Amino acid sequence: MEKPMANEKATRLEAIVGIKTGEDKTHWKKVGVAFPLKNRPGYSVKLELLPTPTNGSYEFILVEPSAKKTLKK
Repeated sequence: MEKPMANEKATRLEAIVGIKTGEDKTHWKKVGVAFPLKNRPGYSVKLELLPTPTNGSYEFILVEPSAKKTLKK
């Protein structure tokens, strides 16, 4: 996948959440996608799943899709 130029937005981001599977291991799970807003800066996030709260909060990250599908759907 080509990287966007510095002044371009990515066309889509993946929302992923880290799930602790052991003391030193984290499994990353795709839980949704994000698309750039058309009329102002920002993204619309569409979640397929909600992460379990950790320390009283929900945490997920937005990343560009990888060329290799290393994340399981």
